[in-house]
This record gives sequence, structure tokens and C-alpha cells, in this order.
Amino acid sequence: MWLKTLIIGLFLIITSISNFGQDNYIVFDKANNLYESKRYDSAKINYLELYNKGLISKELMLNLGNSYFKLDSLPQAILFYEKGLKLAPGNKDLLHNLQFCNALLKDKNSVNKSIFLNDLVLSFLGKSPNYWAYSSIFLLILSCILFLFYWIISNKLHKRIYFYSLIFSLLIFTFTIFLSAISKSKIKDSNYAIIFSPTVKVMIAPSENSSTTYQLHEGSKAKITDENQQWYEISFNDRKGWVPKKYLKKI
Repeated sequence: MWLKTLIIGLFLIITSISNFGQDNYIVFDKANNLYESKRYDSAKINYLELYNKGLISKELMLNLGNSYFKLDSLPQAILFYEKGLKLAPGNKDLLHNLQFCNALLKDKNSVNKSIFLNDLVLSFLGKSPNYWAYSSIFLLILSCILFLFYWIISNKLHKRIYFYSLIFSLLIFTFTIFLSAISKSKIKDSNYAIIFSPTVKVMIAPSENSSTTYQLHEGSKAKITDENQQWYEISFNDRKGWVPKKYLKKI
């Protein structure tokens, strides 16, 4: 009885994963076709549907950035290009498009083209949370199948092979869970933000009554150095000051 239940459970898991992946591919393909037809707003909506589901990849970030650029939303375009570069440092398409956007800004942002060893390692480790999540699910299913064969096979040699294969797949499964956690933390944690207001006054202190030290314009990328409940302390070209959180979006 338990064997039948296990087989049915595995079948349902595999089917649900397959359908989920297929549905996402259909939406992504639809968005691409809309973009090619120059229906940029509709394409953006479909890309955002995938993004809001938690699906993350450099291709999705690039296409979202391109859609926003075509819709003349420069800060949003820069935001998603920057998010894409967190997944794929050194990607030529993302770097080229980001550099072009930055050339249009009043407050010029520098684009780091240098790729260090830790960037390459993080690029692999942070490939995509979805990639590692799907890999871990696949390995979990494989482990269940190997356990099933280990349980029903009577031949000692084959039993030993299935046992060690099971141990190995479980170790890799644990490793993919670890990589998925690294990838998610890399994407969520950021010390940089993009300005989302035509003009923002950067204050000396976190108070509306404070003096203005300088101004920034939309699309500017600033480093976050401190924060309180409503304000970020930022640094732009080594100049520090405070900005209300509502005017910034973290990369």
C-alpha cells in the first residue's frame, strides 16, 4: 500500500513541476512576442507576472529593463539591468544597455566593467534561485526513486549500488538547497538603490527641516550607508546625506 502511495505522490510532484514550468515558459514566450510586436506595455505586464511569482533570471531582468526603457521609464530600466548584473556580472547585453541608460542621466553613474574572481564564483552560485530550487526538487525525486529500488531489489550488489547512489544524491540535494539560499540572499541583500523621483533633495540630517546638502535626479544610483525607519543615509560620489526611503528602490 505504501509503495503505491509513494509512486502516486512522485507522479503528482513531477506533473505539477512540469505544468508549472510549462506555464511560465508560455508566459515568457508570449511576452517576447509582444515585445517583438512593439507592444511594450503588454510585454512588461507579462514579464512582471513572472517576476512577481519569484522567477528570477538574467534574461527576465534584461527583457524587463528593455521594456521599461522602451516605455521611457529610465529608473525602472536601470533598476532591472542592475538586478540582472547581480545574477550575471559582466553580461555584455546588460552592461551595454545600462551604460547607454547612464549616459542619459543628469547625475552620471559609473558602470563597473571589471570582473573579479568572487564575481565569477557568485555568478555561478547565484545562477538563479529558481534554477537551484528546481535542481533540489529533481534530486529529491531522484532520491525517492533510488530508495524505492533499494527497498524492492533483493540482489546485494544492486542494493549496494542503489544505497550509495542514494547517499550521493542526498548530499547533492543538500548542496543545492545551500546554493539556493546563497542565491536568494545575494539578490535580496543590497547596499545600493536607484532614485525614483525627478529631483530629490539630499539632506544633512534625517529630517524635513534639515538643510539640503545636494540634489539627485531620477535614475541615479547611490550607496546606502545607514538607515532609520523612514530615511536612508546615502553616498554619491563620496558625498553623504539623507533621503526619505519612499524616493528610492533597492537594487
